[in-house]
Amino acid sequence: MNAPAAAEKFCKALRVALITGFVLALWLPLLDSFFGLDATPPANENRQFAKFPELKGIAGLKSFLAGVEAYFNDHFGFRKRLVAWNNQWKHDWFHEAPFSSVLAGRDGWLFFTSDQMVEHFTGLARLTAEDLDTWQTLLEARRDWLARLGTKYVFVIAPDKPSVYPEYLPDWLKKGEQPLKLDQFISHMKANSTVPVLDLRGPLLAAKSTSLVYPLTDTHWNSLGAFIACREIIQTLSHEFPELLLQPLSLDAFERKPLPAYQGDLARMAGQMTPETNLFTLTPRPPLTPLDQTNGKSRPQKRWPQVDPIITLNPTARGEAILFRDSFANNMIPFLGYRFNETVYVGRLAWDFAFLERERPAVVIDEVAERTFNILDPKILLRAHLEATQNFHALAPHSESSGSGKP
Repeated sequence: MNAPAAAEKFCKALRVALITGFVLALWLPLLDSFFGLDATPPANENRQFAKFPELKGIAGLKSFLAGVEAYFNDHFGFRKRLVAWNNQWKHDWFHEAPFSSVLAGRDGWLFFTSDQMVEHFTGLARLTAEDLDTWQTLLEARRDWLARLGTKYVFVIAPDKPSVYPEYLPDWLKKGEQPLKLDQFISHMKANSTVPVLDLRGPLLAAKSTSLVYPLTDTHWNSLGAFIACREIIQTLSHEFPELLLQPLSLDAFERKPLPAYQGDLARMAGQMTPETNLFTLTPRPPLTPLDQTNGKSRPQKRWPQVDPIITLNPTARGEAILFRDSFANNMIPFLGYRFNETVYVGRLAWDFAFLERERPAVVIDEVAERTFNILDPKILLRAHLEATQNFHALAPHSESSGSGKP
């Protein structure tokens, strides 16, 4: 076979291959839609994907067609793989996160930027004198309302990751000279109030020199960060209220064990495919044993708040603690209950006054993330507290006698 003939044959085979590949590429999305060929985990896009619309007569044809288009845009074949590649390439090549709420820092660190994180971290957003006075009034009102039940009160702020690991933020993001909102608040409360307010930044900053206290790809603290928070809460209670006879556990009472690799919430939001591997948990060493954990549905004899709580039980301890909390407290659940007979984790920040009146716990703890604290309006919270207590007292009169909290 001469050279021109061979070249012609090669070109013909190449054209056939290109046409075949093109046709296959056209059909692959449809095949994936029918047979689910794409096994890529979906990226957390923080929204609901469109559902296939229902045709409601000729009059609804226009909205039906718009719904079909929206459904196709969210579900076309191999969309998950293409989105994952797009997100991964943005991260690996351009060091960018695909969503504005995720900020790519140094050395693989990710940060959550919603709720005006940049403005708060740089000190551009500040509390007014009225805000500070209102926060003081609110916390003192909560403390005083609980005091009539014989219940102690602590307010805890869980620091945002930038407050503990600012060195991994991008070079352009620097802390300003102005005090942060949290600095303003802590200083004001120390100078003007006796309500126990716990700032966990110091203990966490001290601990990070020996071990990670926040994962690289998650916005929450890890098991060690949560343990430190619980230890500081118990330490504060033991100093403020020595009659409770509480002592914090030592870190030596727990064994550090590795956890399987996983993707943190920020990595899932950014669509990253590489899991984090430097993860661990703290498990109790003998004679400690893991706390028994249950929920409100398994104990119907009690009337729980509307949000079904998580409950840990420890028959070797006394007293009840109720924690009104956000997602930062998830990792605290294995630790805090070692010093209480019953610890109730209520997944909301608003109080249930009837529940507190029935339970009369030894301690109530308010836990709130720094980023949530930064955007809360204390005037709205105080107004809601005053209205709720007035309505409660009007509907459910009770004795003004106070006890010492449930034994």
